Amino acid sequence: MAKQYTISELMQIAGVRGYTPRLAGAINSLLNAKNEIEYQNALKTASVEVKGYNDIQLYEDVDSLGQVKGSFFGLPIYQPLVLESVEGLEDLLFDSAFVEISRQRNIVVTNVQGRDTSVKEFINNGDFTISVSGIIAQKKMGYPKDQVKLFHQYMSYKGSISVVHEVLKMLGIDEIVITDYSLPAGSFVNAQEYSFNALSEVPAMLRLEE
Repeated sequence: MAKQYTISELMQIAGVRGYTPRLAGAINSLLNAKNEIEYQNALKTASVEVKGYNDIQLYEDVDSLGQVKGSFFGLPIYQPLVLESVEGLEDLLFDSAFVEISRQRNIVVTNVQGRDTSVKEFINNGDFTISVSGIIAQKKMGYPKDQVKLFHQYMSYKGSISVVHEVLKMLGIDEIVITDYSLPAGSFVNAQEYSFNALSEVPAMLRLEE
């Protein structure tokens, strides 16, 4: 009797990575969404599946004023993220953005002879490191080339970019500088996985003295 293969197995044999029946169902729901709620639910399901967050708790709990409840460090934050217009580009909205935040404080450690512990000198709190990932999709058949082109233009921008995001705003982060990004190959023609990393930026203030 000939061996039978599932669709997922056939996709893996063909070298197509990232395919799962759950992801395929979500992508199909994106194409057939009858309203914005159905579209957003399908987009979240697809994003969670493609980024491997199925068994990871997500942080998306905000109150009526948009303020985050409790602690979020160490958890992927699922909220919309906007990169605001630069050099005439239109705003770039990420509906299904997963944001992870960390911070490395700058401390100089000096070992002193005859002392069991080192001497720590605080320099500053350091930049926030921000990792963003998700998928770019559209509500019709075909590759989202316009959105991907806009994404590439923002990622190539040589300067700081203003951001709109509830948690980043709460931390005092209004601008970021992109350090690297990725657009890996995917399994579906109407969805593109993306990721990028950035550092928080504080605009330099000039003070004029008379």
